[in-house]
Amino acid sequence: MKKTGSEMPSADDAPAENAESAEIIDRARLQADVAQQRVRLAKDELRRARKRLKEAKREAKRTRKYASLARKDWKRARRQAEKEGSAEAQPKVAVAAKSARKPKAKSAASRSRRSGRPAKRTRRRSKAKVAK
Repeated sequence: MKKTGSEMPSADDAPAENAESAEIIDRARLQADVAQQRVRLAKDELRRARKRLKEAKREAKRTRKYASLARKDWKRARRQAEKEGSAEAQPKVAVAAKSARKPKAKSAASRSRRSGRPAKRTRRRSKAKVAK
């Protein structure tokens, strides 16, 4: 039977209702805790995935560098072999092949000239201006 606002609850109904409402509140609190834990786990997984992505990008960059150096060494060896083949009459000079090359250090200005856009300039403030 539906209760109206004018009906007063009897003493027998009060403890049962309190127990039901407490159970409902506890269940809702438990569900909220579970949901928070799921959110926490999802954030941790996202953080780990971002780290994996960064590491994969670094690895790809390293691999591209290595492949570029290998191509250059291969081309150098091929050109050297062509030179030696055409100049067989001349005495052969032993050429030490560089197996491990050190990449050239390039400045930001040279990289930006090659890409066609100007180098990024940053402003450095003096300590006196920052202190104001």
